[in-house]
Amino acid sequence: MTNPDTRDHARARIHTGVPGLDTILCGGLPRGSFVSIGGPPGSGKTIMSHQIGFFIASPECKVMYFQTLSEPTAKRLRFLKEFSYFDPDKIDREIFFIDLGEPLRMQGLDAVLELLIEHVKRERPSFVVVDSFKAFGDFVTSPDQFRRFSYEVVVRLMAWECAVLLLGEFADADFQQTPIFSVIDGLIVIRQQMVCGEQRRILQVVKMRGTDHSREPHTFKIHEAGIHIYAPRLTIRRDPNADTNKVSTDLCKFGLPAFDELLNGGIPRGFSLLVSGVAGTGKTATMLEFIYRGARQFGEKGLYISFEETMERIHANARGFGWDIAHEIERGMIEIIFIPQPDVRVEEDLDRIQEAVKRFKPDRVAVDSLSVFLDKVESSEIMREKVFQLATIFQAAGAVALLATNIPYGQEGISRCSVEETVVDGVILLSSDQIGMDRERFIEIFKLRNTAHVMGRHKVTITRNGLAITLHRSRTRAVSSSGANPAVKSRASASGKKSNGISKKKSKSRKV
Repeated sequence: MTNPDTRDHARARIHTGVPGLDTILCGGLPRGSFVSIGGPPGSGKTIMSHQIGFFIASPECKVMYFQTLSEPTAKRLRFLKEFSYFDPDKIDREIFFIDLGEPLRMQGLDAVLELLIEHVKRERPSFVVVDSFKAFGDFVTSPDQFRRFSYEVVVRLMAWECAVLLLGEFADADFQQTPIFSVIDGLIVIRQQMVCGEQRRILQVVKMRGTDHSREPHTFKIHEAGIHIYAPRLTIRRDPNADTNKVSTDLCKFGLPAFDELLNGGIPRGFSLLVSGVAGTGKTATMLEFIYRGARQFGEKGLYISFEETMERIHANARGFGWDIAHEIERGMIEIIFIPQPDVRVEEDLDRIQEAVKRFKPDRVAVDSLSVFLDKVESSEIMREKVFQLATIFQAAGAVALLATNIPYGQEGISRCSVEETVVDGVILLSSDQIGMDRERFIEIFKLRNTAHVMGRHKVTITRNGLAITLHRSRTRAVSSSGANPAVKSRASASGKKSNGISKKKSKSRKV
């Protein structure tokens, strides 16, 4: 693949072809820059350099790799074939591999420098990689000699106006002590570290002259297409005009008359709502019915994202209510994404969800559950940020999203971690009470921004056909959530003796 930027030498950036890297670098590598990629063995330095090189290589943009004491060219090419970016037709025509190991051992630094410049002079590459540059330091007698050699390499390559990557197994101490880092333009550090109890690959741009780059660490993954960097803080941005651009009267109806009456007609497009409750209160059934009724009754596409239930169990749950989910999937109205709990990687999955939403363009989304998705996130600040990013994805698409969150039994609050409800646009609170020998379920619209909704708790029954809601006559007055939260007052006024904040007092009701 030829990068269009390489055909326009007046432009200041070279696109790398590494997903996420150009965003972090505000457009790509500065043309003519000298950048070091440092990190321990096995961190991904060589793979990244190859991925960039094969992406930008063309007849007009030649790429040259100089190997010092790393693996031989034949071995390198054998491993390169495992990646989809590898193109054998480019070898020795657009991409050149030169082994400097033998000359370095036999002739020393000066001879190697002349050989390097001779190859550059002959092929005139636009992109040069030296792997590993740190190996040159093993052949010097003093830091001053390495400094002079490094400076000579930079100055002589600079004359050919090529971008240069200098790879090396540099540690943190080397960045302060090794002379090369005083003359280069950029420094990218990649490493592995424990994040949320798991070993993750991390990339951080420490320095890039003339660039207002991201300075934060970002996780990345190596797969058959190469390296993919995840930077949700940069790639998921909230559009302040997204809500105002939509017709305010276009509400998303649940599909049950009683439920829509509670919502005062429906949910504004682009809103995300928590479906919150302890185990057994009907969260999964509520979200599954929301997706199914959207497809069947309103012709609205639904995306169901599960971190708990497998595809087979989701289908079985739907069949138990008489819902033909398989038919809706077959006609392209419903799509299910299943990510097993042990495989959850928050930033990677945010990227996957964003791509799925862009591709499928759903009107409705259900996430089951937010509790599992964020289970390994230890910081409440990071948790709040990830919920915001998830909601931003759905807002940008104009989709209505229901996000399940599990409340541990006996815990006070309306969400698992008491931060989710501060980010979302609404909260549907599901609860249950032991009344006599029976346990009864209840539903309450606890919060719905900028929307008049019915206050109070209402009885809900899970039947063979889905949810059935019984509206309490004394609770059918609609109130606005833009002022003080009336649901709290409602629950207090309705209380007799409470259990977990839920009333046991009965009142007259009607079933809808």
